[in-house]
Formats: sequence, structure tokens, C-alpha cells
Amino acid sequence: MGALFAGLDVSQATTAICVVDKDGVRIFETETATTPMAIAVALRPYRRLLSKVGHETGDSASWLHKALTKRKFPMVSLDARRTRAALSAQRNKTDRNDARDIALLLSRGLEAEIYVKSDEAEHLRILLTYRSALRRRARDLVRTLTGTLRSMEGTVSVKQDRICVSWDTRRYRDPGLAMSADAMVRAHASMMVEANTLDELVRRYAHEDAVCQRLMTAPGVGPVIAVAFKAAIDDPSRFKQSRVVGAYFGLTPRRRQSGRSDFSTGISKFGDREVRASLYLAAQVLLSRSKSECDLRVWGLKLKARKGARLAYAAVARKFAIILHRMWVTERDFRSVRAKA
Repeated sequence: MGALFAGLDVSQATTAICVVDKDGVRIFETETATTPMAIAVALRPYRRLLSKVGHETGDSASWLHKALTKRKFPMVSLDARRTRAALSAQRNKTDRNDARDIALLLSRGLEAEIYVKSDEAEHLRILLTYRSALRRRARDLVRTLTGTLRSMEGTVSVKQDRICVSWDTRRYRDPGLAMSADAMVRAHASMMVEANTLDELVRRYAHEDAVCQRLMTAPGVGPVIAVAFKAAIDDPSRFKQSRVVGAYFGLTPRRRQSGRSDFSTGISKFGDREVRASLYLAAQVLLSRSKSECDLRVWGLKLKARKGARLAYAAVARKFAIILHRMWVTERDFRSVRAKA
């Protein structure tokens, strides 16, 4: 018997498993609990012959991948979007069929493998996600108060992360309305306290980490952007060329070509949306607020005058991705690498 390939279709409670040989012939099929131990037990009889064990990205993917890798299984993490497209021709979509088709993709060498990030990168990503969620909810509270109190002659303003509500004294103010508005104000204040706590954790990490300190030498790049970029890249050596980092974050134009038709649209917006937004913000700060005289800002301002602000911000954000990666790889600050980016 030649090399074997196993496909896992992972759900929250159960995992479908299919093992095929190099010719795609089914050797083994089963369903087990979604735990590393249960999956390892199911695959144990074939471990010495397994060439690859593939699974799609998902909520439990990283956990299972690392746990099974420690148990000496040759794990492969597959891009869920591309794998889903490859499996879309199924007549009957079931967990069992998905597991079999994933195994067949591996046996034919058609898998789209992706990088599994380290625990540190995942922890940083969770920290940034919690921070963004709190600030987003706090902004929602401000918008809700502003919209609802406008018709009641109430004015809402935000000063130093605190909501201030002022009322028109010439109109009768319902005590119940005032109490409900005060509850919203207290909820906003509580959220901002916790958001500022997470901000402090991000700043502390950025100022203690050598990579983040180097990234922050670039104008417009602060602790949040530096930490977000480090968490998204994790291992800079996985990119052979710095210029592909812009495409990794979806900052390059999307091209559509068919026959005589060939045109480019806006940026692809693939990849990490939060990091893309952070790089876009860094570009805005560089071109709108920064007093730096670096080559990147001069180039961006010329592009802004010719093509408009939105295109210039996207182009500078792409350059930022390239430069920050190059700074990390060469262990040099912004001033010494900007001309080569």
C-alpha cells in the first residue's frame, strides 16, 4: 500500500474522517468527536502511512492542527474559501462527502495550504479584537443617544472619552427619559474604562517588543498598528519578497481578464481587514497630519494631488506594508530602508 491521505471535515461537536490512497480509493471512513485525542485514536492505525492530513480553516482549526502536529501527524491547513470553491460541484453536501473530497484534493496535490500562526500571534489578535469590539460598541452607544435625544432637545457630546448630555431647560424633561439616558452614559463610561485597559496592554507590549519598537520608527505607525502588523505576519520569512505583503492584505488592484476584456477594479480587499484598515489609517496620518519629509510622504502627496485622496491612501498603505515587512526582515529602522522599498 502506498502513501495515504486523510481529510477531516470539522464541526463543533463531531469530525468526519476519510482516508484514501494515492489513487483516491477509500480506505477508511468514520465520524468521531472533535477533540485531538479522538481524532488521533481514529487515525492511529494509519499514522505511519499517512502523507498528509488536511482540514479547512475554522474556529477549531488552529487548536486541532497544533495538537495533532504534536502527536506526529503530518497536518495541512487548507484555505476554506478556495477549498469550498473546489467542493462546490458536490451534488449532496454532507460532512462525509466533504471529508472524502478534502482527502482527494490532497491525493491529487490540489490543496491550497495556508500558514498556521503561533500562539503568541493568536493571543495578540484576540487582544486587538476585544479592544476593537469595545470601542465599536461604545461608538454605537454614542450614535444611539445622539439619534434618539435629538428630537427631545437633548445634545450629546463626547469629551475625554465621556458622554455629556445637555438638555434644553425651556422644555419639560421626562424623569424616566433622563434616567434611561444616564444608564446609557454609565454603560459607555464602563466600556471606555475597559477599552483603555486593553489599550494600555497593547502599548505595554509594543514598547517592550523589539519588533514593534522598530516598526514604530515609521511615521504614522503607533502601538496598535505595529502590534496588529506583527500579529498578522507572525513569521516574516514566510514571504519570499516584501512586495507580496501588499497583496496579502488585499491592498493591490483586482484584475479581471477574459478574452478581449481586461480591466482592473479597486483593491481586492482579501486578507486581514483590521490590518488593512490600520495601514490605511497610517497612510492618512502620514499624508494629512505628519510633518515628516520622508520620500514616502512626498510620493504620496504627489499621487494625492494627481489621483485623489482615496487612491493615494490605498497606495501608501500598500507601500507601508512592504516597508514594514522589509524593516522587520533587515532589522533596520524606517529611515534606513525607505529608499529601497
